[in-house]
Amino acid sequence: MIKDQCISVTDLRTKTKQCIDESKKEPKYIFINNKPVAVLINMTEYENNFIKPRLIELKEYEADESLKNEAKNARKTRKKDLMDI
Repeated sequence: MIKDQCISVTDLRTKTKQCIDESKKEPKYIFINNKPVAVLINMTEYENNFIKPRLIELKEYEADESLKNEAKNARKTRKKDLMDI
């Protein structure tokens, strides 16, 4: 954590727009009484890292038996039983 990335909750209250604008460049760590309590990040970073599912590909030896069983069951699911979201 770099000093430039740290902001107090008071600064957040009084300079909200500036703090939000700065969070577009890098995350901002919010402090209350010199203790970190939250992180302010831009919306794109939030959506990419916390909202959108991240798909990863595993080698067969990396997957345990329960995951392999889930994959087998998923292959058996009929298309009409799936939800379109």
